[in-house]
Amino acid sequence: MEVKINQVVLHLLDPGASEPVLSDRAMDMDADLYEYYSATLERAFASDEVKNCRFLPDSAFAAEMAQNQDFIDLSRRIAGVIFEQMLQYQAIPAGDLAVVDFTADGVPFYGVLKLNYRPGYTHHTELMGNGRFSSMVPQRTLLPGTPKADEAALIDRANGTVRLIEKKFTLDDRKDFYLSTRVFGCTEALQEKAKLKAVCETAVAAVKEAYPEPEALDDVPPFDGGTETAVELLVRNQAVDNQISVEDVRERIRENFPLAAPKFEEALAETGVQENDRVTVTPARIKKLESRSFKTESGIEIRIPAELCSSDDAVEFIHSATGGLSLLIKDVLV
Repeated sequence: MEVKINQVVLHLLDPGASEPVLSDRAMDMDADLYEYYSATLERAFASDEVKNCRFLPDSAFAAEMAQNQDFIDLSRRIAGVIFEQMLQYQAIPAGDLAVVDFTADGVPFYGVLKLNYRPGYTHHTELMGNGRFSSMVPQRTLLPGTPKADEAALIDRANGTVRLIEKKFTLDDRKDFYLSTRVFGCTEALQEKAKLKAVCETAVAAVKEAYPEPEALDDVPPFDGGTETAVELLVRNQAVDNQISVEDVRERIRENFPLAAPKFEEALAETGVQENDRVTVTPARIKKLESRSFKTESGIEIRIPAELCSSDDAVEFIHSATGGLSLLIKDVLV
């Protein structure tokens, strides 16, 4: 992904003050800041915490964005609405709000990045008489050192979609979201990681129900490592550019586990995952799907690459008459 930043406006939102500190102009960007914000945006795009949303017809923010072409003023209005929520609900953490005008692969975006404060310490040096001493003083408004926004909205100005990373806070005596419902006015959707979990768990359950005995799987690849291994490997293999097409998974289920396909499609529809969805999967989460973990009653844990779980040349799973499972690892190098 090629990210090109046009301008960044930074506003300070600390409910400990009576009002926000709103900027009247964009930041001066040096190479380090440009890299920081570019990496933050790229990380937000790739996050599996993101939710793909659309503005609701009565979204006040969408109406404001459509008619307000003054980016500085628009950024100040966004900051003001978020600060009002922070004053009303003390559970929402203080932070700086970076509003970014940028393009991603040539598509115009607005990015709203909330960088919540972290408590920490910094050094402090004083001169007393003829001596000098240094100490540590607490700081409660440190910004994230790594390029990651705690909360974010990536607004595609071409088609009006919103990639939203939000968290639940206590609002009116219950945990709820505030960015989607009270700031941007957009649809609520599943997080990408929740979609992936729904696809995997629904597929595993459908295959287990359709093929309760291993002998019934003569026409599909062996899966001695367990149904979870076979199905999660199938899902992972559909990943292209950190995305998994739900339709591709459905096709592979039909091909490899035909008896499970109807149940899978029926159950998947109940999860809220759409047939045409493309699920964003981080490289770290794909890596987790590349291996299978087995743990004994005594606490010994063995992790095996998923592909090898179906290879008798590498490992062998021995099923006992009592229903237990033993693992034989071959060609061990000592």
